[in-house]
Amino acid sequence: MKTFGLFLLISFLTGNPLLALLLLIVIVFVIERRFIGFLPDIFEPWRRARRISELKKEVQVNPANAEAHLELGETYFRQGKYKLAVSFLENAAGKMAGHPLFHFYLGACYYYLGKIEEGKREIENAVAANPKASLGEPYVYLLRIYLQERQPPHIIENTCKQLLNYGTPKTFYQAGRVFKEAGDKNRARSFFEETIKNYDACSGALKRLYRRWAILSKISLYSLK
Repeated sequence: MKTFGLFLLISFLTGNPLLALLLLIVIVFVIERRFIGFLPDIFEPWRRARRISELKKEVQVNPANAEAHLELGETYFRQGKYKLAVSFLENAAGKMAGHPLFHFYLGACYYYLGKIEEGKREIENAVAANPKASLGEPYVYLLRIYLQERQPPHIIENTCKQLLNYGTPKTFYQAGRVFKEAGDKNRARSFFEETIKNYDACSGALKRLYRRWAILSKISLYSLK
């Protein structure tokens, strides 16, 4: 009712219902992004495309710029363009050997391209170089791989502990999904509950950043009943 009332007010002020609807959508989106944070950032694709263009120009001018190749690899990885990501990451291999993010992104791309063993090795190199790499995200991939390989329980347990030490509500939720898909409802429930617990302990911008994962965890917990 309040939203409808606001629509009527804007319509009265603008004299144009269509313009009022557009303004209302913008207002709702801005408020949602500022205070809730569940909806995606609609401007992110534009910013990403502009950054990709800048990085491509940089590697054309300076092909030896390993940092630019790494960032391009990460960007294409996040877009799900794994072959393209690998092409840039492998160009950075000479200078980036030992860099945890380089090994993680390359390993994750290999995993999606079906090169499971190579992917596992690279991701293990990433956490060996820095256990905190990418806020625990590598451990989610390792859990998925170890479960597929039917690794002994102590390896799964140790990886869970590492994730709990270095992860975030987002990676806890992702781990919960991994265990739910594997049919391990107890561990899935534990990670969903951990997501909510950690979210509740956050404040300010972090609470907005992780709210999406807390909400999804609550939905997932309900589905496990």
